[in-house]
Amino acid sequence: MAIVMFVLDLVFGGVALLLAAKATRVQLAFREALYAVAAAAVVALIPFVGWLLSLVVLFYLLRYFTNAPIWPDVLLMVIVSRLLAFLVLLAVSSFVHNMAG
Repeated sequence: MAIVMFVLDLVFGGVALLLAAKATRVQLAFREALYAVAAAAVVALIPFVGWLLSLVVLFYLLRYFTNAPIWPDVLLMVIVSRLLAFLVLLAVSSFVHNMAG
């Protein structure tokens, strides 16, 4: 189940990051979005502190790939993309849970 959630986080996180980049008018290529989301997802697997470190990795890679200012562009991209990805993953997991039992 953890592998499925990891893959879903990659897919939905990448799409959410691209949507957030378009909303903030930041130029971000699909490949760069996937690299950033994949690196953040791998770091998030570290117990206890992984989620926090994954945000740091995501901030760093987005700043590196886009050269956008941290405030407001990168910060808004991370907040919007993580919120969208969380809501989609919550909906998917709820749907799966309801289908299973």
